[in-house]
Amino acid sequence: MRTLKKIVFTGLLALMACATRTAQAQELYKNENAPTHERIMDLLSRLTVEEKISLLRATSPGISRLDIPKYYHGNEALHGVVRPGRFTVFPQAIGLAATWNPVLQEQVATVISDEARARWNELDQGREQKSQFSDLLTFWSPTVNMARDPRWGRTPETYGEDPYLSGIMGTAFVKGLQGNDSRYLKIVSTPKHFAANNEEHNRFVCNPQISEKQLREYYLPAFEACVKDGKSASIMSAYNALNDVPCTLNAWLLTKVLRNDWGFKGYVVSDCGGPSLLVNAHKYVKTKEAAATLSIKAGLDLECGDDVYDEPLLSAYRQYMVTDADIDSAAYRVLRARMQLGLFDSGEKNPYTKISPAVIGSKEHQEVALNAARECIVLLKNQKKMLPLNAKKIKSIAVVGINAGSSEFGDYSGLPVIAPVSVLQGIKDRVGEDVKVVYAPWKSAVDGMELIQGASFPEGLQAEYFDNTKLQGTPKVRKEEWINFEPGNQAPDPFLPKSPLSVRWTGKLRPTVTGQYTLSFTSDDGCRLSIDGKMLIDAWPGHAVRTDTAAIYLEAGKDYQLKAEYYDNRDYAIAKLQWRVPQVGKVTRLDLYGEAGKAVRECETVVAVLGINKSIEREGQDRYDIQLPADQREFLQEIYKVNPNIVVVLVAGSSLAVNWMDEHVPAIVNAWYPGESGGKAVAEVLFGDYNPGGRLPLTYYRSLDELPPFDDYDITKGRTYKYFKGDVLYPFGYGLSYTSFKYSNLQVADGEEEVSVSFQLKNTGRYAGDEVAQVYVKLPEREEVMPVKELKGFERVSLKSGESKKVTIKLRKDLLRYWDEAKGKFIYPSGNYNIMVGASSADIRLQRAVSVLQKTKVVCVGASITAGATTANPATDAYPAQLGRMLGDDYKVINYGVSSCTMLRHGDFPYWKTKEYQKVLASNPDVVFIDLGGNDSKGINRPYMREFDKDCRDMIDAFAQLPSKPRIILLTPIVSFVKDSNGIYDEVIVKDVTPATISAAQKKNVEVINMHPVLDKHPELMKDGIHPDAEGSGMMAKAMYDYLISHPEK
Repeated sequence: MRTLKKIVFTGLLALMACATRTAQAQELYKNENAPTHERIMDLLSRLTVEEKISLLRATSPGISRLDIPKYYHGNEALHGVVRPGRFTVFPQAIGLAATWNPVLQEQVATVISDEARARWNELDQGREQKSQFSDLLTFWSPTVNMARDPRWGRTPETYGEDPYLSGIMGTAFVKGLQGNDSRYLKIVSTPKHFAANNEEHNRFVCNPQISEKQLREYYLPAFEACVKDGKSASIMSAYNALNDVPCTLNAWLLTKVLRNDWGFKGYVVSDCGGPSLLVNAHKYVKTKEAAATLSIKAGLDLECGDDVYDEPLLSAYRQYMVTDADIDSAAYRVLRARMQLGLFDSGEKNPYTKISPAVIGSKEHQEVALNAARECIVLLKNQKKMLPLNAKKIKSIAVVGINAGSSEFGDYSGLPVIAPVSVLQGIKDRVGEDVKVVYAPWKSAVDGMELIQGASFPEGLQAEYFDNTKLQGTPKVRKEEWINFEPGNQAPDPFLPKSPLSVRWTGKLRPTVTGQYTLSFTSDDGCRLSIDGKMLIDAWPGHAVRTDTAAIYLEAGKDYQLKAEYYDNRDYAIAKLQWRVPQVGKVTRLDLYGEAGKAVRECETVVAVLGINKSIEREGQDRYDIQLPADQREFLQEIYKVNPNIVVVLVAGSSLAVNWMDEHVPAIVNAWYPGESGGKAVAEVLFGDYNPGGRLPLTYYRSLDELPPFDDYDITKGRTYKYFKGDVLYPFGYGLSYTSFKYSNLQVADGEEEVSVSFQLKNTGRYAGDEVAQVYVKLPEREEVMPVKELKGFERVSLKSGESKKVTIKLRKDLLRYWDEAKGKFIYPSGNYNIMVGASSADIRLQRAVSVLQKTKVVCVGASITAGATTANPATDAYPAQLGRMLGDDYKVINYGVSSCTMLRHGDFPYWKTKEYQKVLASNPDVVFIDLGGNDSKGINRPYMREFDKDCRDMIDAFAQLPSKPRIILLTPIVSFVKDSNGIYDEVIVKDVTPATISAAQKKNVEVINMHPVLDKHPELMKDGIHPDAEGSGMMAKAMYDYLISHPEK
């Protein structure tokens, strides 16, 4: 009996083992050697709908029964990994753009992704990862929105105002982040925010109205480059609406443009909380179920957050608002990225699992950061060659200014492994003990302010509170003793209306001391201040907390009429009016800035490190004044009176209207937010160890008065170098050098796909240096507002003193087009193209008007007949080849014919999804001839003929969705001719299969040429009774030629 039990038990174990092995064998998604598509489909088949939905959230909880760990999507890496821990910190994105060096840009991104993978590996493949938004394999970078207006708070995160430069730098960044392995992604790059995300003050609900022309030509090309050239695995949608449809659920953006036109294969993630805003902010839908439904159907795959793609999405599914196919499509795309990251594999074959944590902050990575800081620096002014400074002659240097002793990195910045180098430290390290360096810590003239109160307002102030932001309607009125409004930090006051609100304070101001006063108004949102009707502070456009100052001479005992106005739109509120009472005695304005006065008086040379920081420009906060803060402007003017030998180093992430500075200060260097080694790089530039070669990626305007309103997105109204026709402070592409360059011998050669621009570039100065040679194009004139010029190519060239080099920059012809609103596609204008070569958008050295020939691209798609399978020489005898000879040099005819037998033998159906056919789509043809069919002479392959017929319809759909909007011409398939028992040609297949296809094609405006009459009369030209020989193919080509010539495109 025990033996029988033992046998039974052993058998059960064997069965269990067998079952386990069978289950494991069936877990195809764990098989690293299986095709990715099959693995994903297998995994989807095992998931419940609830589990699939759990994968569509940025914080994915994991599915233990299938060994799927939790996963946090999302981190930041604009110029270095933000978290967790310490990493190499590079110049902020706008500084990287100023390098105009995509090779360096890709190197920077490669370092970033190496460090991210290394930290992931260090944390046991992420298993020790503790918090969301600290993911190390999925990064929400780069930002490729256009810096169309200098007021935008997130300008520092961008690559500037030009779509071509942004596309080139964005693509390089994507490539560096994602790596170059053919199977695995190093990390996922997520270009953001798609699309037209360009303001912070109203970013959740703004709804710009932008024509498709401006979208296609300006706001979208950088994203297109990241998708088509960079192969980005993800895209982040934007908060804002676009033409009345929120981007989060904008099917035109997320499906029509992104997937159909550009061929995007990755997943789309929302900006954080975006789906909820559809209900709460945009008021576009009433329920989260509706938000989930419209978003997932539009192409939003992943929610940053878990507010909508959670219970609301599941609820929508249960109400049949969302289908299994909707959820599966989103889950498929999200899982594909995780598969490509290697998250379902052992890691043995993944080269990125071997990256050691030792690379993080390594000497090699520090050197890349230093080199990026060097290359981003832009020399804006160098009067009388004040720079470079001679450390052997200078005995003392005063280093002053708000940013002198600190390292400003900008928003979305990580912490460096090494101690960051400030400009002060960089100068000290450079000059050593040979030069006396005197540092004066920053002390703002705003410091030491006191509230205006008591006897200064002898009758108090009348306060009028309005329940709106426009000071309109009937106010609530009361007397107050001061302006010190901060309800969030004060006892509740039932008198006050709820936000939004506005206030007007009026009353007599009576100073107690005669002299120069500094008034300061700290506010959140908007404020204005006037005395005796003279406006002293006008900061009415909405802003985050900031302090504005004004200087005024007041007499003791004299009464002045004061009026202060303020509004709060929402959230935090503050309004505080203060002043600094004049000092009695011999105290100058400069003395108010602490030790700086003494330092600049006793030193030969002054290095003033001025600018702004992320408290002024960042996510959630726009600028409404593009000047330096008032106290810094006054400070500079005061030290200039004492010592005019000043070098200003600007630290900022966007353009500044430094008009007085440009008129008076002899040397100005723009360092941006230069990263961990920025101070060292600045010192090298100041003392001539490195010759600055950075160039501006945006325009520096003289005043906001020259620009359209911030919320106007029409760039043709004078925005950017493309359309602004006024006198700028510093133009796009501008930057000086310690040496000089000469351009000569411009040559332009027209090629099939590119225009080659060549010229001689010579360094004619005493220093080795870099020149960024820029190629601009003005398209032929047409009846619409046109850009003054457009950047279409550039190259950063290093030359030694006296060295000369032939530079060749190739311009892609597909960039020499404009969007035709009527035709709904890009077209090539006829006429002369003005090719301009220069050192900036305003410094053109060479130019030439040329006629650019753009051949009409004709693609012939088909089977054996198209391939010329039975002609003596297919390369010359097939009808596409003969058609090309007939059409001449203005056309390019491409033959994509593939034998139907070849397709069947290799199992390539459906043909339109093969790699070969993807080349057809990528060629963006102007005209497409489709001739698809097969030989059914024995009547045994009818199902396969029907497959051809389906292929034909799928092809038509695919071509019709191309952005080139090709003209599609269907040839009735002559291969459908078969012989009957008497040897007579019949049209069996035509009658049986093709009419449905023809009918469907004609409904889609596809043209049809009936080829039967062409060859029916000449059966002797049909080789093997089915395929035409060379002469027959020639007759086909002639019929096609005649049709094209006699039927021009409408």
